[in-house]
Amino acid sequence: MMFSKTTEYALRGLIYLAAQTPGEPVLSRDVAKYLGTPNQCVAKIFRILAKRGLLESVKGRGGGFMLIPGAEKFNILDVVEAVEGHSSPHCILGLKVCADETACPVHCQWAHLRLQEMAMLRKHTIGAMAHALFAVSACA
Repeated sequence: MMFSKTTEYALRGLIYLAAQTPGEPVLSRDVAKYLGTPNQCVAKIFRILAKRGLLESVKGRGGGFMLIPGAEKFNILDVVEAVEGHSSPHCILGLKVCADETACPVHCQWAHLRLQEMAMLRKHTIGAMAHALFAVSACA
């Protein structure tokens, strides 16, 4: 599955927030600096994530963005769906009707890969990825 840049920034931004001190808002410009992208881009993405319930936006002095309690349990699929919406399987050959009964030549293999992909996206959580990426030694 190919993700949009928006989804990539959302995932990386959430992972970064998960590695910060819990309960302390982080400025979008600090996240933007980490991601190497413009602050306006991060702020827009984080507003979307806040609207979808993955982040909390704290207004005013000392404000910023922080994960909601329990957000470290969100998985990659949760983030993808929050940003891109629910994806429905489609025929990779572009056929209008492609189901088990009227399958295209690659339907069975594609359906199997799609199931594996969805399982992998559900398996990896924001918290686990943050721990792996920001641990002092991921190989120890």
